[in-house]
Amino acid sequence: MSLKKHILLFGTQFFCCVACFSQTYTIDSLKKVLPTLKGKARIDCLNQLGFEFSNRYWSKSKYQQTDTALYYTLPAKYESRQLNYLPGTGNALHNLAMIEEERGNFKSAENFMRKALDIFQRENMAEEYHRSYVLLGWILHNRGRFSQSIQIYQKQLPYYEASKDTEQTASFYRIIARAYDWQGNSEKAFTYFQKDFAIQKKPTDAWGKRSSATLKATVYLAAGDTTNAVNYYKQAALLSLDQYANRNASHSNMAMYYSLQQKYDSALAEIRAGIQKLKSSDEDSLFRKVALMTSYMTMADLFLAQKQYDSVIAYSAPALTFFKKGDFVTALLPLLKTLSAAYMERNHHSEALLYTNQLLTLAQRSGAKRFERDSYKLLWQINDARKKYSLADNFHLKYLLLNDSLEKDKYISQAAAWQAINERNIHNLKFANELKIYEDRSNARIQMIKNEKELQFKLFIAAICLIIIITLLMIRNYMLKRKKDQLQLMMTQTNILLEKQKSEQEILQLQQQKTDLEMQALRAQMNPHFIFNCLSSINRYILINKTEEASDYLTKFSRLIRMALHSSEKSFISLENEIEGLRLYLDLERLRFKNSFNYRIHFLNEIELSTIFIPPMLMQPFVENAVWHGLMHKQEPGCLDISFSLEEKILTCIIADDGVGREKASRIKSKSAEKNKSMGVKITTERLELLSRNKAEQVAFNIEDLIDMQGNALGTKVVLKMKYRSLFDTYEFQKQ
Repeated sequence: MSLKKHILLFGTQFFCCVACFSQTYTIDSLKKVLPTLKGKARIDCLNQLGFEFSNRYWSKSKYQQTDTALYYTLPAKYESRQLNYLPGTGNALHNLAMIEEERGNFKSAENFMRKALDIFQRENMAEEYHRSYVLLGWILHNRGRFSQSIQIYQKQLPYYEASKDTEQTASFYRIIARAYDWQGNSEKAFTYFQKDFAIQKKPTDAWGKRSSATLKATVYLAAGDTTNAVNYYKQAALLSLDQYANRNASHSNMAMYYSLQQKYDSALAEIRAGIQKLKSSDEDSLFRKVALMTSYMTMADLFLAQKQYDSVIAYSAPALTFFKKGDFVTALLPLLKTLSAAYMERNHHSEALLYTNQLLTLAQRSGAKRFERDSYKLLWQINDARKKYSLADNFHLKYLLLNDSLEKDKYISQAAAWQAINERNIHNLKFANELKIYEDRSNARIQMIKNEKELQFKLFIAAICLIIIITLLMIRNYMLKRKKDQLQLMMTQTNILLEKQKSEQEILQLQQQKTDLEMQALRAQMNPHFIFNCLSSINRYILINKTEEASDYLTKFSRLIRMALHSSEKSFISLENEIEGLRLYLDLERLRFKNSFNYRIHFLNEIELSTIFIPPMLMQPFVENAVWHGLMHKQEPGCLDISFSLEEKILTCIIADDGVGREKASRIKSKSAEKNKSMGVKITTERLELLSRNKAEQVAFNIEDLIDMQGNALGTKVVLKMKYRSLFDTYEFQKQ
């Protein structure tokens, strides 16, 4: 079937212009009148000449020279733009698309055709629009976009069926049938094959007669009737001899004729003769290169059948490069399959794997199921040869499942093929009794095929089930043996690990208990220190202030003491409570120092205070240090700024004052201040060191001296960063 695809590809690669406009002038008459024309008439004549040289099947000349076509088309395009003549530009773009398609450059062809379609639609050029739209479908077909091409064909089908032009309609049926066949929809393909067969070909329709003969060979081959398939390939070859523009197809069809009879030497001789004619032809090299590369691909397929793998690779390499450049997917699929099989047979597994993966990607993208199945088979065989049995089994299963689906499609193909043959022959029967005999014979053949396929399908399913059961049993026995071998080792290792884990857990528990006791001790030290400082402040305040103000001070102090005692019982408190304590403390200090400083507590981003939990009284000693050692010694009123921000799971607190700075404060001989410093900051530092041992509660702080450009002190800034706990984390911690 692979070689058949190559022959059909060569026979149909130029079958794109199914609805080209009919010609009024010959090349000679067009050349003669061209020098006398100007303006739009000259542009139309140039485009007509470009068309005559760019379409070898539907033009009057039946002759193709893409270089000459460009010679006339490019000036037409340039002059159309100079005159802003949109119909001329559209026809020139259409010709360029035809030239690029004939040269195998389908990417460029699609680009030109879409631009031409846009112009034809805007200018209401219906005939040109429909013609170009069909050509776009053929371009997409060759790029492997079969679903898109079928959609285009179905939209255009009513237009051409209504045209009453049987030659164009028959050719249109053929390209729709081929699109469905590539997609794997045999039933639809044979439906349109039958429509083509039903149309009587005109004597002048040499291309249609040859194409129909090729399609009839395809139908008989699908039905399993090799004898008739061989005869029709020979008929197609003989018909090709009457076509000047496509005589190489004669050699291709004869090669298929010999190949089906396994006469590979004769088939190779035909292809070589075709290649020799191509190389000695006076046609332009770019056009001939497509036919030459297609012939190389057919040669590679024939060499593969003869197991001459070096020759397969030698002929495939230049064809592969050429078809990839133009995105010629309908040529790439069979070529990649042939090349992968050759490398596989030579045990070059890396190269085989490379080309098979490319084949699978293209097949899946285009929906060519037969080639997808073939790629799974190759991947199964390659991985099995590389002893990668797990991958091999995976691809083997994919191959079996897809092949099962395609076997059903093969049954449908054979039944549809026999139905097509049946209907074609019924049309030619003259008598009713012959009709009945033929119907009975065909129905019996179809029933026989159906019975055979049902039996094959049942045997296939039974074989798959047996393979799966045997595979599962083998895997089970292997796993049991492996588990048994590992069990003794695991028992020994488990005992050792359990003893080790038990010892490590005991050590961790002791370390955690030690840390908790140290933390509790520090919190116990912190509370007396804080209370002592507050009482000292109250004592001084009472000595210098009035009784009513002293009462207000004591009220705030009692609230602060209550919060401090309540917080000392907990490992974590909410940020809301911590900030409230700071506010109370700072209010007391402001009263004590007669409002000699101001403070501000603010947030740099949005913070939900009630859901953030931190260790208690971490910030108060730094705030106290800022008031006592920075702001208290300042002559004018000072300012204390406390800001909070959140970033991911880190809470940042910045405590900045504009006091006298640490250097000047150290020179002031204040005994009480020194004691406060030694108690508050020292205890807090030890607490932070203990907290940092736990990665989930790491805390870090940094003290910076603020100075101006002249080096004068502007104050002090403390940056405190800590990992906080959420409400849920705190709940889980308390449960523990």
